[in-house]
Amino acid sequence: MRPLHLAVLVALSVIWGSAFMLVKVVLEEVPPLTLVAGRLFGAFLFLSLTLLLGGRWLPRRREAWLAFLALGLVNNVWPFTLLTWSQQHIESSLAAILTSSMTLSTAVLSHFWIKERLTIDRALGILVGFAGVFVLIGADLRDITESSTLGQLAVVGGVLGYAFGTVFARRYLQGADPTETAAGQTLVGAAVMVPVALAVDRPFDLVISAKIALAWATLGILASAVAYLLFFRLIRDITATQASMVSYLIPVTAVFLGALVLDERLGANSFVGLGLIIVGVGVVNGGGRWAVERFRGERRAVEGGPVGGAGGGGSRER
Repeated sequence: MRPLHLAVLVALSVIWGSAFMLVKVVLEEVPPLTLVAGRLFGAFLFLSLTLLLGGRWLPRRREAWLAFLALGLVNNVWPFTLLTWSQQHIESSLAAILTSSMTLSTAVLSHFWIKERLTIDRALGILVGFAGVFVLIGADLRDITESSTLGQLAVVGGVLGYAFGTVFARRYLQGADPTETAAGQTLVGAAVMVPVALAVDRPFDLVISAKIALAWATLGILASAVAYLLFFRLIRDITATQASMVSYLIPVTAVFLGALVLDERLGANSFVGLGLIIVGVGVVNGGGRWAVERFRGERRAVEGGPVGGAGGGGSRER
């Protein structure tokens, strides 16, 4: 992964990490389905304006619209709805920590769908990461009817949507224009969620403050439109599993903003669970192989053998 790719991942982690706090703020005055509908509609307006200013519009190809339909449902409607609903019942920072398990789900799906090979060390990393998820929600599973338990399970379900969307984009949208892809999926998402929100939430008398309106607009423009432009550019250049690494950088921003803005406080199990997830994700993305190779290289150096194989790189270059 190049430094530019890493910089984009960090930028995305800050944008999407702040989105958890913004969702929590907007939920103070806006019902969840309406929040999702407005977020997607705002994102589509911004992206469509971007296309028009560039003298372009959405493609007419049937294949493109099938891809937009799939992404709009699994990458927008599914996860946005579940994650937004969940934050009525759990802290925004806890939702972000659970979202960090996305890389683990993506690694499993990538193995079967796009042949990104699941090695033994990556499988071990997945087990460690999911152990972290269990540490986070395991105690609450004793009473699955509790709202906090349902909220945590909703996040896990939403994460699966993001994982499917990431692998789908990597498999079928190589070379696709990022702006068209982002605009197409948000159009589909808005087309689904606006009538659903009107029918279920019936927000006809909704009155919101300027603070909520600003947070809501930021969710649509920055955390949806701009973020997806960056993400779809990134997914063209790196693997699906590498792109999903953003999910374990997100909690850093989310936990900080949750404590600073929302005065959220997490228990020790949250940080233990996050630690296990980060270790698991690190192993999934090659950290385990790096450690083994380094150990073998140092061992050969002590024994007087060649270090680093034919390349002569040695442990010094690692």
